[in-house]
Amino acid sequence: MATQSETPQQTPSAEGLITAVYQVTGMTCGHCEGAVAQEVGELAGVSSVRAEAATGRVTVVSAAPLDDAEVRAAVDEAGYELVGRA
Repeated sequence: MATQSETPQQTPSAEGLITAVYQVTGMTCGHCEGAVAQEVGELAGVSSVRAEAATGRVTVVSAAPLDDAEVRAAVDEAGYELVGRA
């Protein structure tokens, strides 16, 4: 059985960017996705955010690892709850 040395929650890309996936509850529509993406997108170093109401997953690409507390605060500000890393 293979083991992973990197945590699957934050994966560096070939371009040096880091992708992190979070689980968020409460999103039900496109407006919800936009609200979460806007708030998380304002965090320093974030280059893209993709929120999916159907799965509750929010994928964030950033230049450096993000502080989970900052991501949680941004999701809270949008009116939703960050459960943790997906």
